[in-house]
Amino acid sequence: MRLPTIFNLVTFSLLFLSCSLTASPKRIATLAPHLTEWTYSLGNGEQIIAVSSYSDYPEDAKRHPIIADANGINLTKLVELKPDLVLVWRSNAKLGQIEKMRQLGLNVFVSDPHTLEDIEKEVLALGEELAQQVAAKNYTKKFKSDIQALKERYQKTSPSSAFFQLWHTPIMTANKHTLVNQIFEMCGLKNVFSSSKVNYPTVNKEQVLLKQPEFIVISEMDNDNVQSSIWHGMNTIPAVKKKQIIKLNPDHLHRYTNRVLIAANELCHKVSAF
Repeated sequence: MRLPTIFNLVTFSLLFLSCSLTASPKRIATLAPHLTEWTYSLGNGEQIIAVSSYSDYPEDAKRHPIIADANGINLTKLVELKPDLVLVWRSNAKLGQIEKMRQLGLNVFVSDPHTLEDIEKEVLALGEELAQQVAAKNYTKKFKSDIQALKERYQKTSPSSAFFQLWHTPIMTANKHTLVNQIFEMCGLKNVFSSSKVNYPTVNKEQVLLKQPEFIVISEMDNDNVQSSIWHGMNTIPAVKKKQIIKLNPDHLHRYTNRVLIAANELCHKVSAF
């Protein structure tokens, strides 16, 4: 009887260890808007105990306490909440805060997406952390399929030139190593500042004028048109003369989630309509 008993104990121990390693976290802090969205999308919204500022989607996300913002993460409050998993955006953490969280014994998942491919890769990695591998695979499969459908419908061999305006005071744009540039390419647009050595460079009106963009795409949601108003009267720019200025919702355009394709769909449709 000894061997079967030992065998059963070993088998039980291995099963228990396997279940422990794949168990879904019960208390999750999602310290960036895109991480909050990913967690809800993968089915773990009920396990969220804290979020960052601007974690406003889905609607249920607004009910959670905010413990992180542009100034960094409130580590004291985070520790008090006793999370068993902390999802943090590298760009949203002050210098040394990620290392400090690990020193405090917290289980930290670091996100640092820049491209569409990064979204796919990180969602799959998060699926492993949350024991939601199937949900993550379904998410990325549909995401890739939707991207391919947009490319097949709108991508052109002879793209139109376009200037992207992230902000107006100072005027900021984006280069080829950004999510925005990928969306431009998807919609048959060529980013006039794609070759910049800085991901989000500052430029002036004269530089934009020299590029002669056929479209100006602005990250703006407000109805007061503050950002687009800086181009009034500059009819020597083709985009202004032809009134080919397009505004996109920043909450769609700059979130590293499947909702970025809402902005892509809108941009592609508007460009094709001109």
